Amino acid sequence: MKLVKRVVFVGLIAFVGCGTTPEGWITQPTETNLVIGGLNNLQPYFAKLQSPDRSLPDMGDFLLASCGCGDWRVLIRPTNGAPQVQFPVRFYSNGPYQPTGEVAVFGTDDDKGFSGRLNQDSGQVAGNALNGAMAAYIDGLRSDPHVGQTVDACIMCHVGDDPIFPLPPTHPQKYKTNPRVCLECHSANGQ
Repeated sequence: MKLVKRVVFVGLIAFVGCGTTPEGWITQPTETNLVIGGLNNLQPYFAKLQSPDRSLPDMGDFLLASCGCGDWRVLIRPTNGAPQVQFPVRFYSNGPYQPTGEVAVFGTDDDKGFSGRLNQDSGQVAGNALNGAMAAYIDGLRSDPHVGQTVDACIMCHVGDDPIFPLPPTHPQKYKTNPRVCLECHSANGQ
């Protein structure tokens, strides 16, 4: 009887463990042409992290943004209190890069990754994200980072645990007490 309990326990652990990160969740693009310098349109893409079966629609925030100079990064901010993380991604096209149509996006860094498709015409991006054991699906849109609720991009990019653009040490420290105070000093166009 003890042997049966152990086998059931080990099987349950294996089943639960396998369900947390689907195998092949992040896949290398089949396109062979690397898009040098990134996309022409530098507006960022915003999405919510969703569970792989889409039953949990808000597991965190997702941002795909250009850092300038052709460097693009994914930033993941989980809602479970885990620190936000960011890592570089690259774009791939079937032929010579055109600023229209679909491109693939892919990047990994240790136990983090993202693979997906981006439609440059409609401004939609969809794909699979991985942050440690957390696998998530994203379906997002291109947007202006200073319009509406996406003003939180200021916090994600400049203030979070692992920001894409860290604030310089000379920046006033007021943001630490209220992240939404960015617009007290800056206008919507970033000045």
